[in-house]
Amino acid sequence: MLDTTWLDESSDIEEAYQLTAMLVSYKSYPGLEGPVQRAIAAWFEAEGIPVELQETEGDRPNVIVRIENGPGPVLLLNGHVDTVLEAQGWKCDPWKGQREGNMFYGLGAADMKSGVAAMMLAVRALHRRRDLWKGTLIATSVVDEEAFSIGARAIVDMGIKADACIVTEPSWDKPVIGGVGKVLVRADITGKSSHGSMPEEGINAAVEAARLVAKLDSMPLGQHPRMKSSQAVLSFHSGSDQYVITVPEKARFTINRHTVFGETDESVLAEMRELADSLNSPARFDFAIAPPYYPPWELSPDHPILGIFEKAFKIEVGKDPDYSYATFVADSNYFSSDANIPTFIFGPKGYGYHQCNESVDLSTIAGTVRVLLRFATEFMPA
Repeated sequence: MLDTTWLDESSDIEEAYQLTAMLVSYKSYPGLEGPVQRAIAAWFEAEGIPVELQETEGDRPNVIVRIENGPGPVLLLNGHVDTVLEAQGWKCDPWKGQREGNMFYGLGAADMKSGVAAMMLAVRALHRRRDLWKGTLIATSVVDEEAFSIGARAIVDMGIKADACIVTEPSWDKPVIGGVGKVLVRADITGKSSHGSMPEEGINAAVEAARLVAKLDSMPLGQHPRMKSSQAVLSFHSGSDQYVITVPEKARFTINRHTVFGETDESVLAEMRELADSLNSPARFDFAIAPPYYPPWELSPDHPILGIFEKAFKIEVGKDPDYSYATFVADSNYFSSDANIPTFIFGPKGYGYHQCNESVDLSTIAGTVRVLLRFATEFMPA
């Protein structure tokens, strides 16, 4: 049985709040993550923990901590520091944040700077108490998860190896053990221009594109017993930005397509071509896959690491975890499917992801730290 005093000291709610607020104070849209990553690296260095900055693109380094503590399993903890753009309607400064009891409001507070804070506090605790475990602990704070995941790709491409990975995305109530993949489908439609007063002489690319978009709901999507394929139109463009009385000969739309096991780039494109052919349109339709690409992923509910996690979770929460499957994509897709690391998602409880007044329950940051420590010391026993 772990010393509860050590656990409590390692997961002080006030320190969890202060650390999360510090991370939120950095505006870290994709492309602007450099300052917050250097602040994280400086925090680790001040705690006497070895840290490395891995270059990606521009001033956007990954932070990598590696603590080797004798022979044993390798545990990877991962989080991202980039956020989505500011939504309208915030009741406080999104980067200064606002605390109301155990709730903290701020851009990225839930997704996922609180998870990064929990990871940092857990790493520090394990570094201080190396007598409690044996093996190797790796922690990565990565960039660009909200866009193209260049940070996670760099970690995978360097040949990362681990026996288990926990991504500390917000998921307190429903830890995630699998999820859909994702491709972006770009459709380019070519018609024929004509005078806008004589549309019968042209082929309106905007109209033909709209006809296809209107039929998307009839397209059969991939089936999986635990995941749901879906798609959504993200953008639609046609014609000229300048006012002209011309029937548009070009149109383009982009679809966010979530995939399940068995679906491939080729199968998705084939379905799109078949749907376009069914229109008997005079326009030409060209389809292509655009980045980013995420493979679907899944961890068996019977995997041994989940047995260890369930014990740690039940001690903290008082019940067995209610596992879920993500309808979104995350860095877990790459660590599980591309790096072949048994992976699951567990982190603090958040609210309002990608919305104004995003928030996190501070008590669950501290709770996440305790679950991580219980898991790590049993997964990597001394």
